[in-house]
Amino acid sequence: MRRTLEQAADLLQGLMQPGEAFSAYFEGEDSDFARLNGNRIRQAGNVLQRRLTLDLMIDGRHAEAEFPLTGDPDVDAAQLRAATAGLRALIPHLPSDPYHACAGPGTPDEDLRPGRLPGRAELLEVLTGTAEGLDLVGHCASGRLCRGFAGSAGQWHWFETERFSLDWSLYHRADKAVKGRYAGREWDPEALASRVRGTRDQLEIMARTPVRPEPGRYRVFLAPAALAEILSVVAWQGFGVRAARTRQTPLLRLVDGDAELHAQVSLDEHLAGGQAPRFGPEGFALPDRVALIRDGRHAGCLADSRSAREYGVPVNAAAERPRSLEMAPGTLAMDDAVRAVGDGLLIADLWYGNLSDRARCAVTGMTRYACLQVADGIPVAPVDPMRFDVSLYQLLGPDLLGLTRERETLVDTGTYGQRSTASALLPGALVRDFPLTL
Repeated sequence: MRRTLEQAADLLQGLMQPGEAFSAYFEGEDSDFARLNGNRIRQAGNVLQRRLTLDLMIDGRHAEAEFPLTGDPDVDAAQLRAATAGLRALIPHLPSDPYHACAGPGTPDEDLRPGRLPGRAELLEVLTGTAEGLDLVGHCASGRLCRGFAGSAGQWHWFETERFSLDWSLYHRADKAVKGRYAGREWDPEALASRVRGTRDQLEIMARTPVRPEPGRYRVFLAPAALAEILSVVAWQGFGVRAARTRQTPLLRLVDGDAELHAQVSLDEHLAGGQAPRFGPEGFALPDRVALIRDGRHAGCLADSRSAREYGVPVNAAAERPRSLEMAPGTLAMDDAVRAVGDGLLIADLWYGNLSDRARCAVTGMTRYACLQVADGIPVAPVDPMRFDVSLYQLLGPDLLGLTRERETLVDTGTYGQRSTASALLPGALVRDFPLTL
């Protein structure tokens, strides 16, 4: 795939006329995938795709075209010539763009992250074999992901990684299910089998008679996946410099210094520890780490290339939403977390979340997937789906009792158009007064 981008960049360089410049952002993958239900394979295949976004720049104006590449030099050359000619004809009719930015010359770099991947047959054999006799529904993907950037000023970035991801649910009936995940670059069949056995054990509790708590406030342990859902809602506009400067961020009180979170809470965008490339579509090299919240206080914002130019700050993100969010660990042992609940709830996952009150940074959503009633520190029964509405200022402020010292890597298993490179590294959270509204 790297050769495909190299050939495209060489050809584009030769097509440039005086006063013209280009940038080319490459996205590619070679992925095996399978979808399952009833613990049987229902769809399997391979996706091999290469996609290029070409940006042609002339005298402060620019236009983009996005199209697939085949890897055949002659076919791709014809597409590149046609796209360049079309953009060249369009640009004179466009206004100048004062906030458009593209990285200047720099040192070429590459980031190669090879993995030890399972064969598709082995992966599916371990997954379905461990779940034999159960209603397993899920998706798995494994293979190579590539991102690259080339520019007419000689800019060059290349990122390549090999990784796998599995996302499954074991169903008892209707909405009574337990969700499991396993992802990484180093395949370990026993680690997958152990996780499936763990979800199998939880499924036995889901078979018990469900309870429906009265609306009220409960002592709760939020597993990392549940905490990730809440943070992902806040992250849509919470950490960007544009949202902060236009006063649209739901974390405005934190940004202004009028509110603080618990001193245990520190959040970073940590590209060096995540799954995403350390450059963006405009070719800017990005820092390994950007502090967002430090010891409960606002520490910084994410600035993409447009916002950086508009607000006069350095580029430190490909987009103003975290792609490699990391929360600092606490001191609570994961094995002790449910016991520490005493009487309350274990929330392993959340169904969805939305902002309900931007001023309070409040998130609403529904519980689902192994939300369990806990009595004397022991899970005893499944809980019917309940709506929650919680302010992050409370949840991770005075209501936070502790974060786990063990953290879980949560890989975005999205495949809309292509496999995602986003991930999060998060602890679980023990909280009090978690509000269930109905």
